[in-house]
Amino acid sequence: MLELGSSKPWPEAMEVLTGVRRMSADALIEYFQPLYDWLVVENKRIGAHVGWETTYKCVSK
Repeated sequence: MLELGSSKPWPEAMEVLTGVRRMSADALIEYFQPLYDWLVVENKRIGAHVGWETTYKCVSK
């Protein structure tokens, strides 16, 4: 299979191995869903801000 990966584009090699050409993150999303749900509730409980705040300052010199 390593030889196939060096001679063919990765979607073709993946199709040979898995039967599908496209990757999906569905399994990872399903696995981490309980953690995500807990984090949403916990962040609301403690008033945590998630993400970045918009700023219009130029920080490059």
